Amino acid sequence: MAKNVHYEILGKRGASWVIIEVLPERNAAMAKAEKIWNARQYKGVRVLKESYNYQDDSFSTVDIFSRGATVKQSKYDRTGEVSPCLTPDDLYRADGRRSIWDLIGTTLSDWMMTPTELLHSLEHYYKLYNTGQKLQDAVQRSAVAFESEQGSIQERMRKLFKVIDMAVEILKSNADHIPSLEMGRLKPLIGELSDKNNRTFLLTSAVTEYLRPAATLEDKFGRTVVFLTNNRPDWVMQILDQLIAEFFLHKRLLPQLLGEQSERGDFIKLLATLQCDQMALEDKNDSIEVFSDDVLRLNSFLCAGALPLVSHVLGERLLLEVEAAKPVHSGGLIRQLGSLSEIRSLVEKVDLLSGKQDQIIDALAARAGRLINSQSIGDALVEQATAFDKMNYLIDLQKVTIGMSGKRTISNFMMPILTRPEFETTFLGLDLKSPIARMPDIVELQQKVLHADMSEMHRRKIAEKLDSFCQIILNNSQYLKRLHKLDISLQQKAIKLLQMLADHYFTQGDSRDAAENQVRLYMKTDGFTVGLLEGISGEKDQQRALLEFKELLKNACIERVAAG
Repeated sequence: MAKNVHYEILGKRGASWVIIEVLPERNAAMAKAEKIWNARQYKGVRVLKESYNYQDDSFSTVDIFSRGATVKQSKYDRTGEVSPCLTPDDLYRADGRRSIWDLIGTTLSDWMMTPTELLHSLEHYYKLYNTGQKLQDAVQRSAVAFESEQGSIQERMRKLFKVIDMAVEILKSNADHIPSLEMGRLKPLIGELSDKNNRTFLLTSAVTEYLRPAATLEDKFGRTVVFLTNNRPDWVMQILDQLIAEFFLHKRLLPQLLGEQSERGDFIKLLATLQCDQMALEDKNDSIEVFSDDVLRLNSFLCAGALPLVSHVLGERLLLEVEAAKPVHSGGLIRQLGSLSEIRSLVEKVDLLSGKQDQIIDALAARAGRLINSQSIGDALVEQATAFDKMNYLIDLQKVTIGMSGKRTISNFMMPILTRPEFETTFLGLDLKSPIARMPDIVELQQKVLHADMSEMHRRKIAEKLDSFCQIILNNSQYLKRLHKLDISLQQKAIKLLQMLADHYFTQGDSRDAAENQVRLYMKTDGFTVGLLEGISGEKDQQRALLEFKELLKNACIERVAAG
């Protein structure tokens, strides 16, 4: 009975759950899991009770222990929360610029502008001021969100407009002091401004003016990314990080930089690759897709961890794309799950900030989980012609499925296929002239099961069921008994069995054990080695015969035994 229930201890390290240990006893598993959690080697620890019911060949999984694995919110992760600004300084902080985007992002997108550019250019401000009620509407929305403040909405709006007027005065007072970025030469300007108290404001204003003539977002991006070089002062890198991060708030920039893709999953993979080392991917035609120098430059600084805000915005976009309702691939279930699995592999290589990596992988698992259900799997299995096709399809599907829950759902479909009466003819080779010829197919399927990423309980029970088919074939055909009765030498009988073992006729379990035991009995018989050399003259020929037999033993995966 113990073999039908066990307890799996899983640990979460990075973004993935892995099986740490499988134990037969509940108390031992719980104690071990608590010990592992207290050692703080994993971000999360779980214990799953796996059970197998012989009566209906069904599996069940129950989560009986869970610790940790809680996702913390990023300090940058406050999109959609409008933060009213009480001073001009508030407008220029990260919360203020984020709120500006949340309030008038559509307008800024139409103008190919960022909050930072708006805050550092009188011309950009007047453009907003003179455009209908956009500024008025943004202030009103901000005042409504300012619930903790005393007074009416009108009073709050007057305060906010006063803050805006003060910020405009700052722009006017500095208008004559904004340095010029002649020919895009940033280094001399950094040296000129490095000792000034308002160096960040002045340099950002200079870059904003330098970007103003750019006709496209891609042009603005290129003009800014070229400023990324090694050994820039931290305060300069923070300015460039902020600007580039805000460029990526514009949804259409990334498709322009990465190229339009026929499948949405391919675009998501490129987006993940943007933060991976050595950004070069092989496309469907096995040719190297070359990205622009600007994108490769950005990639190198992202990989060096020099652009945390850009990394965060790209992580947000990646999460948004993963959670979008549109399919990631136009193909069938395996193609869709395969695309999600490839995305996950790339995301696992990216050190996204503030737990964003975990959120994305959880979102990928959730999306994969929605694809894996009884209806979708059942529909796909109907299209598979034979029982072997159905089993192979499920194994292939499991390979690309994210998360143990989905993999278990798929595994649960396997045993019913193996036990359905209408498939018995196929698995027992009754549709063949010689049922023995079916055994290699069963062995191949069993090997796939043994190497599949499924629970230990599923793997063992399914492998045992496949082994039982080979046992039935052997029993029905009496093959081993008939071989033993053949009027040939023991050496020839042993070689026949070894050849069958080497050709994968026997499944792991009782059927292979029976074949191995029989061949070992032959080899332990007195005079077995002498019999191998019978009729072979010449020392070299005898040595070659022994080497060929040893090679056969190796191919049959038989350890050397003391031959007679």
